[in-house]
Amino acid sequence: MAEYLKVVFPQRREVWIDGEPAAWTQSVCQVDAGWYTVTLAPPPDFEPECQRVEIVDTLPSAPLVVEFTLKEPGR
Repeated sequence: MAEYLKVVFPQRREVWIDGEPAAWTQSVCQVDAGWYTVTLAPPPDFEPECQRVEIVDTLPSAPLVVEFTLKEPGR
């Protein structure tokens, strides 16, 4: 079944799902229902490093939203 994910980050960045390029931040992408490991492409200036999420019961207009933030300088 089609499910939807939106990754939020202050900069445009490639989104990796299970180690593979899959989308861009701020855009909604379609995936199958299930568990995924979501992270961003380098540089590693974001946190958390990755997020393990279950994507179920979503709609294109109501995707699962996963947020990454910029690391503070020196962290």
